[in-house]
Amino acid sequence: MGTSTLTTTAACVAVVLLLYLLRPRSPWGHPPLPPGPPGELLLGHLRVIPKDRTAETYAEWAKKYNSDIIHVKSLGQSIIVLNSVEAAKDLLDRRGANYCDRPRFTLFEVMGWGKTLTFLPFGPRWQMHRKLLQTTFSNTNVRQWHQLQVNEARKSVHSIAQDPSDWEVSMKRFAVAIVLKVSYGVDVHHNHDPYVKIADDAMYATGNGGAPANSIVDIFPPFRHLPDWLARDWSLKFAREWGWAIQKLHDVPFAVAQDEVARGKESPSFAHTLLEAYRSNAKKGLVNEWSLDDIKGAAGAIFIAGADTTWATIMVFVLNMVLHPEIQREAQALIDRVVGQDRLPNLSDRPSLQYIDHIVQEVYRWSPLAPLGIPHKALENDVYNGMFIPKGSIVFANSRAMTQDERIYRDPKTFNPDRYKPLCAGGYGEPLPLGQFGFGRRVCVGRFLADNSVWIAAATMLATLDIGQKVGPDGQAVEPKVVFTNGGTCHPEHFECSISPRSRRAEELLRGSLASQSQTE
Repeated sequence: MGTSTLTTTAACVAVVLLLYLLRPRSPWGHPPLPPGPPGELLLGHLRVIPKDRTAETYAEWAKKYNSDIIHVKSLGQSIIVLNSVEAAKDLLDRRGANYCDRPRFTLFEVMGWGKTLTFLPFGPRWQMHRKLLQTTFSNTNVRQWHQLQVNEARKSVHSIAQDPSDWEVSMKRFAVAIVLKVSYGVDVHHNHDPYVKIADDAMYATGNGGAPANSIVDIFPPFRHLPDWLARDWSLKFAREWGWAIQKLHDVPFAVAQDEVARGKESPSFAHTLLEAYRSNAKKGLVNEWSLDDIKGAAGAIFIAGADTTWATIMVFVLNMVLHPEIQREAQALIDRVVGQDRLPNLSDRPSLQYIDHIVQEVYRWSPLAPLGIPHKALENDVYNGMFIPKGSIVFANSRAMTQDERIYRDPKTFNPDRYKPLCAGGYGEPLPLGQFGFGRRVCVGRFLADNSVWIAAATMLATLDIGQKVGPDGQAVEPKVVFTNGGTCHPEHFECSISPRSRRAEELLRGSLASQSQTE
């Protein structure tokens, strides 16, 4: 055995022993912990918890131990997993004050997300960021962006009609264009705009860097200071290698917004509004409530909440239109009846197109983009249904288990928008899914903006495009392979499909829409 190997082994043993000695002790006499699988001495469940299909494994354990809540421990850190909507609502909503904190996301700090609302711990800074964003992104205030979303949807769908092979990039541009315009006032003009590349790199880094609070560096933060050869943790190495992408996403559009504000260019964007207030206060000698870093971090939260998730949701939508042509035809027939064929759908049509809503909701349910979400942290000891939840526990809401719960959803693995129809209308009367945007005081502040983006993209594609299976060289339809990524977000890997305009009239409407946009810009 070489000196390097001996040194590495000794260091790892020392770290494990230190963690064991410093592990938090639960008070004597507390109720039993939630059930879970047997662990190992010192390591706990570190090697028991799988890196792949973690949410599915937690759901299987919940069934095995007949408990909606399970408990595992990794290097002394208690982890609580909530596997039902009822448990998540009871704890994260109704007892939200005790679960509004976040564990420390050391891995994401290394990557560059440390100043973003999504990952901030509970405290004055988090409260300030949330207040700023909640006001801007309320269900009422996001209406100011409706026309932007409609225009960008039509622009991207027109691009798909011209070059169907580039549809993934076109929809990525759509998602990026909205969040960058809303957050920084930046325009993304075409599929190969430099901002698409900047956002794509950031999405790759975030989506492939592992799930939050699921690495050894999150459980033991000092581990971040070890060199790669000693740490031997792929996620830490990845975060170090891709931190530049997150930094670039924060710095480049923010610098543009700063320059435009300095030159007096007006924009309703989030960054422009706060930067103008910041400059005004500075000129008057008033103390600013927030710093430039606060503005940059809060604007970055809009991106992480809206770009990758919107694009990935549209990917799942397209996949299911390929797999279920009968659902696509029913949706297209509804749009033809309600909207007609002389105009394109708007967000104002949404109340009359409930079936499109049901399709979007089924996309959320069928494949949650963040199966374990972003974990909460218990501020104090708690007892729920006779089970003890220790102070400092990392608490996951397993949306995969919730959306696949056979007690709530009939045949949950089947994509079926009719499940939400009332029984009297021939449906199952099942509830809309919960948890895709989080729970409690940590619910995603950009959920209304993101949901509107997904809906108008789906409605515009259905109104103007036919989506189906690709035909192979042998003349046979090619069934798309359903393979999902495994990381911070979970979305389909590239799949084969065929996309074409529904009609010449559909192409004319898309071209006319672009011409109208050009005249108003």
